[in-house]
Amino acid sequence: MTLAVLFPFLMAAVCALLGPRLGRATGYLAAAGFLPALALGAKLLAMPAASPVTETTRWVPDLGLNLVFRGDGFSLLFAVLIGVIGTLATLYSVAYLSPREKFSRFYPYLLAFGGSMLGLVLSDNLVALFGFWEMTSVTSFLLIGLWHTRSAARDGAVKAFLISALGGLGLLAAAAMLSIAGGSTNLSQLDLGAVRESPLFVPALLCTLLAALTKSAQLPFHIWLPTAMEAPTPISAFLHSATMVKAGVVLVAKFGLIFAASPLWSGLLVPLGLLTMAWGSWLALRQTDLKALLAYSTVSQLGLLMSLYGLADADGRFAATAHLLNHAAFKAALFFVVGIIDHETGTREIPYLQNLRRKLPVTFVIALLASLSMAGIPPLGGFVSKELFYENMLHAGPAFIAVAVIGSALTFAYCARLMSIFFAHRLGLTPTQRELRHEAVKDDIHEAPPSLTVPAGLLAGAALLFGLWPHAAEVLTRSAETALGFGEVEGHLALWHGVTPALLLTGLTWLIGGLLVWQARPFAELQSRLAPRWNANTVYYSLVQGLNTVSSRLIARTQGLALPDQMRISLLAAGLIGGYAVWRSPQVFHGIGSVPLGIVPIAVLLVGGAAGVLLSNNRLTAVIVTGLTGFGSAAAFLALRAPDLALTQLLVEAVTVILFLLAFRYLPGVRDLPRTRGRLVLDGLLAAGAGVGVTLLVLSSLRFLAPPISPWYLVNSYAGGGGKNAVNVLLVDFRGFDTLGEGLVVAMVALAVSSLVRLGKPGRPRTPARGVTPEGAPILTPRAPAASASSDPAPPREGGQP
Repeated sequence: MTLAVLFPFLMAAVCALLGPRLGRATGYLAAAGFLPALALGAKLLAMPAASPVTETTRWVPDLGLNLVFRGDGFSLLFAVLIGVIGTLATLYSVAYLSPREKFSRFYPYLLAFGGSMLGLVLSDNLVALFGFWEMTSVTSFLLIGLWHTRSAARDGAVKAFLISALGGLGLLAAAAMLSIAGGSTNLSQLDLGAVRESPLFVPALLCTLLAALTKSAQLPFHIWLPTAMEAPTPISAFLHSATMVKAGVVLVAKFGLIFAASPLWSGLLVPLGLLTMAWGSWLALRQTDLKALLAYSTVSQLGLLMSLYGLADADGRFAATAHLLNHAAFKAALFFVVGIIDHETGTREIPYLQNLRRKLPVTFVIALLASLSMAGIPPLGGFVSKELFYENMLHAGPAFIAVAVIGSALTFAYCARLMSIFFAHRLGLTPTQRELRHEAVKDDIHEAPPSLTVPAGLLAGAALLFGLWPHAAEVLTRSAETALGFGEVEGHLALWHGVTPALLLTGLTWLIGGLLVWQARPFAELQSRLAPRWNANTVYYSLVQGLNTVSSRLIARTQGLALPDQMRISLLAAGLIGGYAVWRSPQVFHGIGSVPLGIVPIAVLLVGGAAGVLLSNNRLTAVIVTGLTGFGSAAAFLALRAPDLALTQLLVEAVTVILFLLAFRYLPGVRDLPRTRGRLVLDGLLAAGAGVGVTLLVLSSLRFLAPPISPWYLVNSYAGGGGKNAVNVLLVDFRGFDTLGEGLVVAMVALAVSSLVRLGKPGRPRTPARGVTPEGAPILTPRAPAASASSDPAPPREGGQP
């Protein structure tokens, strides 16, 4: 398992190095990065009879931070699913992407994301789980914004990252609270009784829900997923059908075993999941872009999974796991199909496409199988899991089953809308739209090569197999029964259970869905009339704009002040802090102790430098005497036997003086900042108050409220840290995280300076190839106006195809 997680990262580095040389062949090398994940299928087949396998790599054991990978049935099932979809998406991308794509960037991003997802589903350590969770957010940001020259791609990447980051903060808080309450940082070792009795139980539950809802695009956080469709189709098939969007579902499935005891868990998840299902289906039916339709259908299907896992019972988890497999098969296949259509026709607009079954017969069969499975039509696997969904919702209550039927009927209707492009129909386009269609749609449409149809065909075949032979799906589903606790479920996956209430509801769904298809035009007009003026997207953009406005005003009022005004604020703060410390601990004059004789001339030097600045009549003198205070501080550190601090202060002061001299010509004159008598008195009072306050603060710190810790460091530096230099051991071992943070700050500053230096160099613009941007993405072709307005705007057409 450790190899399955780390190998994609290793192959990402290899692909980054060899990508410029191998070109599109890098994809075959990248596909090998998922081989260890596929090899976990051997362990999966031994489930559920075999015991979970745990692999531990010690990292910071004193903090409970280790890489602990636990291979239970559910984790292994999802890991193998990631390996299968990742391999197929990578091979599909070899033929799909433009030859001018930056493969040395695309495949490393894809592999890093795959490794992050594998680490997320296999991690047992809560801290490591959070780390991999955040890594999926960062890598998905890079993948969604791959074609960063397009504003829509940047917007989609930023939106996905901001919403995912919000959920990441929730997961961090939940992991911390669960570790404190449960007495362990490992998920499998938590004391569940202590967690449920802890006052942190409900806050941890709510933080977990925030993380899951944002990652799996549930209301009202669903807005990031449609705009994330700006990523190339292979990425959409991998991230947004089977992996990243299901990270929240995985969290709910695993953590549901902890929080199921609270009625708040199912009371929030089930209705919210069903509402997301219905609303996602409603929006999917309004889309004219095929990929946007699939995006909102993914939102809908994720709502279905959330409602099933949210039931927090064995039957719900069994049904959800079965549908998770089916959804991964038919949704990834449909994304591949949309990529083929866009690749061969040059457009994804439904009004522009018709009668494609004659020109794309293989693609038509694949799309038909996958769409029928998503619509819940026998004998496809989606029908089997949809029956289980209805059976579970029947127990939840009449309101829940009503919403489930409505959402499923809308699913039936948008599946029919997707398939309409393969049949002849009247386009009903205006002259302008006909002209745009002529420019957008290729004339020589032909079937895609096997390199594109085979990955989609394999997944559509799996959707058919899960329906014709439900036992295959049940074997995979049952492998997770021990991990998710549904071993007592006696039902089996089957196409025919007799005439049951669930079957009758399925018939009602088909009837309503058929009516929606028959009355498609009037229903589209109804949807347009019911479209609200505001929606989740408008709220999001309003919030972002409001935050930008508030932050700009705050910075202008605090950081945009003149330097003297900022100094006055700093002096006032120093005086107040010192005064508060003395007020809290008034016994400060208990004795300063002996002062080394060598400190006296250094103190005179420091005071003389400060006074010299006040008395100087020109800028050069002021710069020189300012340096005296800094060099005097270095001498004081050296006299007090702190050579490392003295060296640091000496370097900092030397650099500061040099910077002053470099900017000498731009500095204002000493007398160019006149002050009134009142301002002069105020500055004197502020300076005196700050000096007195800081002095009292230093004196108060000489009286320890508790025994000092410094002797402990001296005693344990050699025995515990293995070093004779106590300062070095303190920085590297005892305060390793602080030193790491300081190193990161230095690296960030170096990166910023390097970027500024590079911006100052004149560059020669590259001449892009005809119809292709410098990044390898083709120039966008015209699109027709949407046939119906969308409550949440659909993403524009992607590029990258030849």
